[in-house]
Amino acid sequence: MVRAGFLSLALLLAGCGGTADDASPPAPADAAISDALADPIMTDPDLVSQNGAYSAVMVSGPVSSALPPIARDAAAVGAARDEASDLLGGTIPAVPAPASGNLKPFREAVTASQMAGAAAIASRACIQGAAYTARWAAVLPGPLQVYPRGAVEDAAGTDAGGCALRVVHFKTAVAADDVLAFHHARLRAAAYPVEHVADGENHLLRGRKGGVSYAIYVRKAEDGLTAGDIVVAGR
Repeated sequence: MVRAGFLSLALLLAGCGGTADDASPPAPADAAISDALADPIMTDPDLVSQNGAYSAVMVSGPVSSALPPIARDAAAVGAARDEASDLLGGTIPAVPAPASGNLKPFREAVTASQMAGAAAIASRACIQGAAYTARWAAVLPGPLQVYPRGAVEDAAGTDAGGCALRVVHFKTAVAADDVLAFHHARLRAAAYPVEHVADGENHLLRGRKGGVSYAIYVRKAEDGLTAGDIVVAGR
């Protein structure tokens, strides 16, 4: 069993248009992605003690070096923003002013397990039973899918024991304000209640619709990219 830190997987997820009941991942873009999605699910028994943000992805073999890095050029950023606009039928409105809140638990989370704990929408048993594989990024509910062309670096989840948990960490070269506005607008378009909380430059969207609770944490990463975490629990 090989530990693969930061599994960079450029999945074009946001255009899938799935729902919370979708169980089939979209068609992979190439052989490397296909191999990653097909990896057996494995669990890390000691996630909370991990040190190093999102280094808990477990796979059964080496990750292909052919998976592309995040494109930072203006053309790539423009294409991602265009796809985001198309998904929402045109211009994406700015996010309303946030409420002030303490997002320290999210800022301090360094594993998917800790991020799920910070969201406080899943039981400890569900979080401890989470399995780590890229496949979980492909089965997010449609309105909660990753920003267009976002690169998934970690994905975890479980459907065992009555749980329905997905935790996805992604990055994009698109500005954090644009990513936040897209997720806010897409949630509202799908009639999801949205609470917006900010703590400095860290932003959180959270809410519940029916049996589904979610949290989306967006901020500027140290490498200059935008980092996002999507936590979804329930059906």
